[in-house]
Amino acid sequence: MLYSMTGFGRAKGIFNGRNYSIDIKALNGKTTDLRAKVPAHFKSKEIELRKYILDRLHRGKVDFVITLSSDDSIDVGLNMNLVDKYYHDLSAFAMRYGLSHQDFLQTIIRIPNVIETKEEDITDEEFEFVLALVDKALDQLQDFRAMEGSALKKDLMGRVSTIIELIDDVAIHENDRKNELTEKLNRLIQDHLNGDTIDQNRMEQELIYYLEKMDIHEEKVRLEQHCRFFVSELESDNDQLGKKLSFISQEMGREINTMGAKAQFSNIQQTVVDMKVELDQIKEQLANVL
Repeated sequence: MLYSMTGFGRAKGIFNGRNYSIDIKALNGKTTDLRAKVPAHFKSKEIELRKYILDRLHRGKVDFVITLSSDDSIDVGLNMNLVDKYYHDLSAFAMRYGLSHQDFLQTIIRIPNVIETKEEDITDEEFEFVLALVDKALDQLQDFRAMEGSALKKDLMGRVSTIIELIDDVAIHENDRKNELTEKLNRLIQDHLNGDTIDQNRMEQELIYYLEKMDIHEEKVRLEQHCRFFVSELESDNDQLGKKLSFISQEMGREINTMGAKAQFSNIQQTVVDMKVELDQIKEQLANVL
């Protein structure tokens, strides 16, 4: 099943008077990058929590936030030693540089550790409760990823099918291309012979040699094989297809580029350009596939 890397999940719950809100947002990224913001008493569990999330999400840029609000059961207060020190230092600074004296309270309370919570590490029971909320948020995020992944799959299927159809269009022009190349080579030979007699057998051999060098049959076959492989992977049960599909699309690009370089026929080159447009859109969509 195809999953997008983009998604959002939220869950809320109350444990012993503490109101928890879990927010998880995931965006596309080549590597795994988890940014977590958790309450101070979660620090001992943060590594475990990170692993728990990444085991479910695998890849992408992830923002994870636990917001906690509660009743008076949490002891919150000012660190007066820090308040006194910062107030003294700021007042001295203002006097030294002739700045107007002002109320520094709004500045001081924004300084880390001035407002402190006095509580013990989270208990196992509370942590299990929070993990259950995290699961709910992750389930919601994965549902979002699956829904968006379904739209991505439909788009990718359509674009690969278009490339396969364009391969058939190339075949329509093959005879005209072969005739045009043969005439071109004949003219080149005539121009360089200056009226000398032509060895017909040798000429036929040379024509066959150059036509074989410019033959694009193998490129068409391999491109169609890559397209079929791409489609079969889209239909598979693998839930992490992004990198594999990207590799397949690179192989598709190589065959398309080689075909365009060999073609030397305007109708086929135009078709190759159409293939490149579809492939470029495929690569752009794959940047958001898990």
